[in-house]
Amino acid sequence: MPSQAQILNGRTLAAKYVLEAKREILRLREPLTLATVRVGESQDAVLYAKALHRLLNELSIKHADRVYPRTIPEKALIREIQKLNRNSRVTGILVYSPLPAPIRPAVILNSIDILKDVEGRRVINGGTSRIVSPTANAVLRLIEAAARSVEGRDAVIVGHSDLVGKQAAILLLDRHATVTICHAKTKDVKARVEKADIVVAAAGRPHLIKGRWIKKGAVVIDVGENIVGGKLVGDVEFETAKARASFISPVPGGVGPLTNIMLIKNLIRLHGLQTEKNGNP
Repeated sequence: MPSQAQILNGRTLAAKYVLEAKREILRLREPLTLATVRVGESQDAVLYAKALHRLLNELSIKHADRVYPRTIPEKALIREIQKLNRNSRVTGILVYSPLPAPIRPAVILNSIDILKDVEGRRVINGGTSRIVSPTANAVLRLIEAAARSVEGRDAVIVGHSDLVGKQAAILLLDRHATVTICHAKTKDVKARVEKADIVVAAAGRPHLIKGRWIKKGAVVIDVGENIVGGKLVGDVEFETAKARASFISPVPGGVGPLTNIMLIKNLIRLHGLQTEKNGNP
């Protein structure tokens, strides 16, 4: 009988990082404040906001919630974000997706002060000062939980979104992995996955990556969240991939539970960068 991959439990790992964050927050001289901006009543944004608010309460982080109608003009929304940029009491700013048309997401996100960009949409360059998306950071934490060094490994990322694929690639490159990013125009994704020591699935297509493609002993991180037959499934054929991989993250229960606490870790790091900029000890 073939060996089964070890399951990378995101919930267990998230609980560890929550305790770590609590200790870090207790050492801070000033309270942290996260400002959130939501336009309209997107169900996904509302659900995410509720989950995030629970975590903020648990960690005693202040929450400045801003909700605007779908009809708010783009220029008016930028002015509201600029007010938050200037507010010294605001540590970080999060704009919920999606933003309704005709508002241009790139314009809005680029209006956030880079030292308050809690989602890492505007990546800060440079080693330990780099702020990246919470989801990409969750991917890295799960790979690290597999107790595998990525140095010299071949990593394939399927999906090239700004928040996940591209930023996960940056994190892996920082650690000297050899990274290939696959997207809708990539020829023969199967051949690339078959050679990978690390596979990150972030395309948003259910079971796009077949279990038989997975290299024996590979680490597989599934970021996909797709509803199929009323159930949440990933981008990887989990059961067949599990028989070939050494470690694999499930959906649900893998990347998802880690994402919000990684956002809090970003908030703490932004506080440190702001303190350093202001010349405070």
